[in-house]
Amino acid sequence: MLVSVIIPTKNRGHIIKETLDSILCQSYVNWECIIVDDRSSDNTVSVVSDYMKTDARFQFFARPKYKIKGANSCRNIGFEKAKGEFINWFDSDDIMHPDFLKLKLEALVNNPSLDFCACVSSTFKTDYKLSEAINRPFVMDSINYVEDYLINGLYFYTPSPLWSYEFLKDKVLFDETLHRSQESDFHFRMLTHQPKYTYLNRVLFYIRTGIISISNEAPNSIIAQKSIFKYFDNVFNYLKNAQELKNRQKLLAYVFYRQATNYYNINQLCKGFGERFNIFKSHAKYIKGYVSASDKLNKHIVKIYFGLFVLLFFNKGYKYFYFPQYDYTKKYD
Repeated sequence: MLVSVIIPTKNRGHIIKETLDSILCQSYVNWECIIVDDRSSDNTVSVVSDYMKTDARFQFFARPKYKIKGANSCRNIGFEKAKGEFINWFDSDDIMHPDFLKLKLEALVNNPSLDFCACVSSTFKTDYKLSEAINRPFVMDSINYVEDYLINGLYFYTPSPLWSYEFLKDKVLFDETLHRSQESDFHFRMLTHQPKYTYLNRVLFYIRTGIISISNEAPNSIIAQKSIFKYFDNVFNYLKNAQELKNRQKLLAYVFYRQATNYYNINQLCKGFGERFNIFKSHAKYIKGYVSASDKLNKHIVKIYFGLFVLLFFNKGYKYFYFPQYDYTKKYD
């Protein structure tokens, strides 16, 4: 069975070699590695070319200029090129355990009803053998996907799941317009299809930390904050229409809590009244819609409307956007 490993990359010539070496060392050998370059300006192409010369399982594609730039676009391009029965997206600065593919594939083959198999990871800075912290979700075997994913500690890093191609083939995959929360958006939407999965409680890949990325810069990026807002708006719209979902009102309130804070944060990144006014025109309607969509939230309509104008004209008023009573995320020691 062929496994397609899809790697988006940009300007990783100095570290991608270690990633590709970890793929070469896989105990399961029937794989193809599709590397999609987001128009690198360093020696990434040269480094990848050296691997292609000695191993035909490595493939390289450059993102077409007409496609939106970014890792999301590259991930989708890689999926279009993939020929495998199983799909595993991976990052160009992380490292695979030698049994990364083998153990996950075995789990899927042994239980054909599964749509994906995920695994645990750990972090490292310079040497993956000296990993610093294990990333293990608080909920691994969920029966209430949406609630567990939003508030109970279920999560998946993008390299973690090995997916069945059959499950993915008719889905909208990565949202190419998002600059942040794209992985959360992808996994949330996949979970709404109620896939069957298993989570291996074993560290099978290593996440490199300390690399400059959009995630590091997101708190100071209005573009990134707008992406977070769009992700949660998508979640709210799903919840609003999922009438039979357990604890739906609770989850709507939680997303409102997140979005009210997000709206305030976006405004704090604006430069002057003009930018705040543009945000008011484009985003305030969503905040108004949230409080109108639920009886639980409707009681806050006066507070929210007043806060929207205080924030617009005076650039303050956090207390009007802070609703800690709806922070239902579980606190773990």
